[in-house]
Amino acid sequence: MDSKGHLLLADDEEMYLATVSQLLQLHGFTVDGCGSVAQARVLLETNRYDALVSDIQMPGGSVLDLIKEIPGLNAGLPVVLMTGHPSMDTALEAMGNAVLAYLVKPVATEELVMHLHTAVRLRKVQVLALESSLRLQSWADEMKAIEADIRSAPASMGVMPLSGLVGLVLGNLASSTLELKQLLDLALQANPTQGVCGIRECPRLGLYQETIRAGVETLEHTKGSFKSKELGDLRRQFTALLDGTR
Repeated sequence: MDSKGHLLLADDEEMYLATVSQLLQLHGFTVDGCGSVAQARVLLETNRYDALVSDIQMPGGSVLDLIKEIPGLNAGLPVVLMTGHPSMDTALEAMGNAVLAYLVKPVATEELVMHLHTAVRLRKVQVLALESSLRLQSWADEMKAIEADIRSAPASMGVMPLSGLVGLVLGNLASSTLELKQLLDLALQANPTQGVCGIRECPRLGLYQETIRAGVETLEHTKGSFKSKELGDLRRQFTALLDGTR
């Protein structure tokens, strides 16, 4: 069974740590446990997590101080705090550090799991956004290289360079379509009652449809010049995706 998310669980009460860790594992999460701020810092430095779940006060200091280091340790990591001694000061400080949830012990398992599902979805969106940014930056760099070639020797844009350009554009179009599907899947996980009908009410749906339709038409028009099973499969996938939004 695939993990529902990789969590770091930090609490200095060994029995509580073991119990919560087991419960979260039963709900499908992968859990690493630790009992101090120093241990949590080391684990954050050496592993990639989808969320940090932690007591506020532990040996070695306050987790609220550790949270301030997260941008350098595990940027964007969602944090769920638990405490048996709630106070206005710690609640306000937690809010100031963009903590996802501030929970008072004993925490109901259903409530904790709900917040963790939200945290994991948020993390997936973050990762997807970062990957998209890197891909688009790489695409921009490749396009600048092509532009430089065109400016230095326009006549060199023959069949082979054009074929490479088409492949580059189609590759990014395919990646963008996959990213769109992943985002739609995450949106439906966040609000399963919305369903496809809710997505149809998106104000940008028309733009998405036109973009996909343009991609299908381009593939159709160029199928005689750029023949490959992969391009044919991509055209059919775009057509199916377009039919699914009508």
